[in-house]
Amino acid sequence: MQPNRSLAALLVGVALGTAACAAHGESLGEARNNSFDVKPIAGSPLSEVSLSSAAYQRVGLVMAPARATTGRFPAGYTVVPESAVWYDAHGRTWVYVSAGPRTYVRSAVVVARYAGHVAVLSKGPAAGTRVVKVGAAELYGAEQGVPGEQ
Repeated sequence: MQPNRSLAALLVGVALGTAACAAHGESLGEARNNSFDVKPIAGSPLSEVSLSSAAYQRVGLVMAPARATTGRFPAGYTVVPESAVWYDAHGRTWVYVSAGPRTYVRSAVVVARYAGHVAVLSKGPAAGTRVVKVGAAELYGAEQGVPGEQ
């Protein structure tokens, strides 16, 4: 019987998340009211998520630029780190893009393929746009109103 690597990765992630929250005196699903601000974007189902300085440091967001494709990838596509792409409960693919200092907006993407540690996007942010490489789950939780985070 082969071990289920996805389940193992999920369990490790939950354990690390719990440990990180405990280190900050929080439990899962709990956050300070002044840690973030969520503002709906007019005419869109999306919201803009802004983090306080303390929340930004606590979450440990890591950013990376979207890059134009070169060489082995089709022209006109962009490349982002594979860790920047995440799937929601409906299977849609997203990245969070920087909309200003410590402010982020979710952006739909279409993954043409994964190659190594990058995602090649046929639809997504323009080259040079900064995307969240680490920390998107926390932004999504704030945006969606995870119990205890609003």
